[in-house]
Amino acid sequence: MANDRSTLTSAEREKASVFHSWSAQASINPLMVKDAEGVYVTGEDGTTYLDLSSQLVNTNIGHQHPAVVRAIQEQAATLCTIAPQHGYVSRYRAAELILDRSFEGAAKVFFTNGGTEAMEHAIRLARLSTGRHKVLSAYRSYHGATATSINLTGDPVGGRTTPAPPASCTSSDRSCIARRTTRTARPRSASARSRT
Repeated sequence: MANDRSTLTSAEREKASVFHSWSAQASINPLMVKDAEGVYVTGEDGTTYLDLSSQLVNTNIGHQHPAVVRAIQEQAATLCTIAPQHGYVSRYRAAELILDRSFEGAAKVFFTNGGTEAMEHAIRLARLSTGRHKVLSAYRSYHGATATSINLTGDPVGGRTTPAPPASCTSSDRSCIARRTTRTARPRSASARSRT
């Protein structure tokens, strides 16, 4: 049976029911956001703040930009989601825009669900194409929260949360850079790939 939450403040309910990543749960004091527009975020208490973080750098165009809101509404009214095995005009147009601005020789775009998944796929593709296994990342970098990505994150929190996959290390981890990996990656032949 759920506890009676009606006596709790909004912030207390947030802390009681949401696990906040990268935070000591007992000491977190989240800003309870009521709304946002342009470069401003307004808290539930009515205080307006200048959002210098762009909500984790993903809203650089500003909050509630009318063109973005309109595009989301129009797309949601037509098709909210599409499975990876199907095609859709908005997806190939987005891919074409990326390819038009990409490096010479880029032929296709692989869309993922988010940043950490993109990191996982990029690392796998790099390991398959180079035959090398070790990955190096910068100190204080952030790459996501999945097993490989969090261990490449150059923050002390990352390495303590999950065992590191083979040959994943940050640039501040001298022992990792110096040691050899015990696993050697060998590119598989096309015939071997087709059987798996």
